[in-house]
Parts: sequence; structure tokens; C-alpha cells
Amino acid sequence: MFIFTIQEFMNYLKKNFLYGLVLLFSAVYCFIEAEGLGDFYIYMSAAGSLDGVTNIFTKAYLADYNYFYSVLFAAFLKLFYPLPYFWVKYGWLLLNIFLYFKLFRLLADSNLLNNLSVKQKNIFLFLVFIFSFRFLHDNIHTSQVSIIILACCIYGMYYVRKDKIITGSLLLAIGINIKLLPIVFLPYLFYKGYFKAFGFTLLFYLLSLIGPSVFIGHSYNITLLKSWLVLVNPSQQRHVLDVDERSFHGLSTLLSTLLIKNVPDIHALTLKRNIADLSVETLSKTLLVVRLTLVALTLYLMKWMPFVKSNLRNSLIEVSYVFLLIPLIFPHQQHYAFIFIVPAFALVLYTLILNFEKTILFKKRTIIFLLVLIYLFGNLKIVFGEYNVYYEHFKILTYGALLLVPLLFWVSAETNKIRLTDSLK
Repeated sequence: MFIFTIQEFMNYLKKNFLYGLVLLFSAVYCFIEAEGLGDFYIYMSAAGSLDGVTNIFTKAYLADYNYFYSVLFAAFLKLFYPLPYFWVKYGWLLLNIFLYFKLFRLLADSNLLNNLSVKQKNIFLFLVFIFSFRFLHDNIHTSQVSIIILACCIYGMYYVRKDKIITGSLLLAIGINIKLLPIVFLPYLFYKGYFKAFGFTLLFYLLSLIGPSVFIGHSYNITLLKSWLVLVNPSQQRHVLDVDERSFHGLSTLLSTLLIKNVPDIHALTLKRNIADLSVETLSKTLLVVRLTLVALTLYLMKWMPFVKSNLRNSLIEVSYVFLLIPLIFPHQQHYAFIFIVPAFALVLYTLILNFEKTILFKKRTIIFLLVLIYLFGNLKIVFGEYNVYYEHFKILTYGALLLVPLLFWVSAETNKIRLTDSLK
């Protein structure tokens, strides 16, 4: 029998009332956003076209959009194709909201937050929420897959670190299968010595490519896979001059607008933004060098030591940097993909709050200024949305992500100080 004091009973009601309010708001929010088509309509259309004959990767949907995701994902969605589109989309949005709050709860329950006071923890969680809300809304509004991929990767790495290799590898493989972006975790797993996780993730991923053959026929599946490889080939000019849509961001889009004077961007404003005028071939080589440089910096964060597993703090830095690379190095990235930069932002913010009193004034002000700048670059669309065409024109979202790179190196340096101090005790 449970005996509640009045205060405990009031706290119980308050806690559950808040949960109930969030649940109600989320249900209404998703119900409103379920109106209209969104990108989910492309997924469902591709699923409906999976008939043993139609090539879902060469067919255009909603006038001129391609389906870029996996055959297995389309085959899974085909199970829901006979149902009313509105309710399937509504369920999809609720799933995304659920996973977002699961990830937020995982962050709130992290042992690292025990190092913060209650006030500091509340400030930290509030700031992470208001920074990530734009990307949450973008994913819900466009009915995208980024939150599901983020959840697969975070929980995948979480279980791998807990030595639950099969579960973690399966989640990572699902994320990679849906959309190729998390493939960057494969070399990370191998370099850090998670050989079993690397092997099982690769195995599960290969099985997810071949698996649809059981349901749609092997020949048809192979034909689709070949078409998919052509579609996502990064050497295509459309992925070098990555300006097909105004809302594209990432290195390929940013460098194209900076280094080519008359980039074929039909949505460009008349305002000058290029600082050079290179050939497409030179741009392609420059883009490759910049991408490889950013990838190589991962080795520095990992202390250049292969096959050595990191402690929790260093592992969080490394994984956050790998997430940060995703919207930067891959072409064809929209604003919703930048939800992958949230872990890096959260880690920098956590380190600043944790070391606030010990950080010298100039460095403290510099980091705060950069975090505010990153927040604005990511959220000006919400704060001053009427000028969004200018934000898109100058690709400020990509600048915000790039500013997180040096800040993560600062986090790494602060973590090394803690480790050095501990070793001297």
C-alpha cells in the first residue's frame, strides 16, 4: 500500500499533468501537420509503385522528385499502402515525436548530467530543446526520416557500448538501410576496435539489401538496387553543383555558391555571394579535399589511436563529430538533416555550463558568442522568417554547423584536462 504525503501527491499530479499536456499537444500538433502531402507522400507513392515492374528510382513523384531511400523501406511501407493516407501519415508523425522525446529522455537521464546542479540541468535541457525545436518541426512538417535515423544511430551506439552487439548493430544497419547517411559509422566502429559490431552491422546491412528479393523477386530487386546506386552516385554533376533547390545546404552547396560565379541556381537572388569563379572540375577537387580534411579531423579527436575504445566522454565527442559530418559532407542535404548537429551543440553547451566558473572570461565570452551565432544561424527562420530567402541564399545554416567543428575541439581539450588532472591525483 502506497501512502502519499500531500506534497508528494501534488508533485505526482503536477508531473503527470505535464506529461499529459505534452502528449495532448503532440497529438494535436501531429494531427494538424498530417494535413497535406509532404515527403511522406513520395515514400508511400514509391511503395505503391513497387509492383514487380516499375522502377521506383527512375519514376518521378510529385511532378519531379525522386525516391532516394531503400527498397526495404518501400517494401515495409507497402504494408500500409491500402490504408487511408492521412492516418498512415499521422501515425508516422506520432512515431517521430515519440522517438524525439525518447532521445530527449535519454539525454535527461544521462549520468553526465549528475555533474550539474538542478538549475544547471534545467537550463541545459531547455536550451537544447529550443535549439533543436526548429529541426524537430522541419522533420515533422516535411514528414521526413531524419529523426528515425538519428534514433537508430544513437541507440545503436548506446547498445554497442553496453556490449549488446546484435541489438546495436541491427539498429545501425536499419538506419543505414533507410538512408545511406549513417554509413559513416562503419569506419568509426572499425577504427575504434568494435570489430564484432562492425561485422554484424555490415552483415545486417547487406541482408537488408538482399532481403526484399524474397518478397518482390531477386531480378526485380537487383534492377532497383542498380538504379539506386546510379541515383546516389556522388560523382554526378548534380551532386557537385548541389543547387537544384533553394533549401539545399552542406559543403557541396556552400562551396558551389562561393566558388562559381554563375552557378546554375534558378532560385538565387541577385546579391553577390561568390568569392571566386572556378571550373566545375576544380570545384569537384576542392570539395573532395575539404571533405577529406573534415573526415581526417576525426582521427585527431580519436587521438590517432586505432583499435582503442574510448571512455564515455571521449566517445560522446567522437560520435557527435561523426553526426556533425553527415549534413556537411553528403550532398543533397535539406535543412531537416541538420538535426544531426544537435548532439554536437548539446555537448558544447554541457561543457560550457560544467566549466563555466573555471573558464577564463575571454574564452567564455567567445564560446557564448559562437553558440548564440550557431543558434541564430539555425533558427533565424523561426525568429525572422520573413527574410528566409536571404538565409537560404547565403547558406547560413551550413556556416552554423561548421562553427561547431572548432567548438568540439575545445570540448576535446577540456576533456583532456580533466583526464590529466585525474591522473595526477
